[in-house]
Order: sequence, then structure tokens, then C-alpha cells
Amino acid sequence: MTQDVIAYPQLEIYSSILGYLGMICILIAFAMETRGIISSRDNQYLLLMAVGSGFLGLRALHTWELAFLLLEVVWMGVALWALSRPPVDV
Repeated sequence: MTQDVIAYPQLEIYSSILGYLGMICILIAFAMETRGIISSRDNQYLLLMAVGSGFLGLRALHTWELAFLLLEVVWMGVALWALSRPPVDV
């Protein structure tokens, strides 16, 4: 990443913090799910994924990483969509 790619260099510190917070949210959700503490269908999991993806998406927008931005927007959208739907019994 080069500095000339960043639209507002004065926001770099805030963008970085959001990126790290987003990464932490996603990693916590993943770790808890793989340890059987929560299910990938639980609201807590989906909320952590949506928030984490949203924060990472803001970071991707700030650094103009369009492929990463698209991934995070879709990931967040799926998590929010799943949060809005009633649970499905399997």
C-alpha cells in the first residue's frame, strides 16, 4: 500500500484501528465457533461477522482495495441477511 492510494491520509490511524478491530471481531467469532462455544447460526456469531466485515470494509474503502472491499460488503450483507431471517431447523 502506498500513501498516494489513501484518499484521506489524516484518517489513516482511525482506518487502521477499525481494520484491526474488524479483524479481531472475525477471529473471535471464528475461534468461538471452531471451539463449539457458539454456532455459526447464532446471532452473536453473525453480529461479530457483520461488524468485523463492516470495519474491514471501511478500511478497504479507505485504502481503495476494491477486491477486498467487495468481499467484505458481500460477507457483511450475508451476515446481516442471516440476522434478519428466522433460524432454520436442520
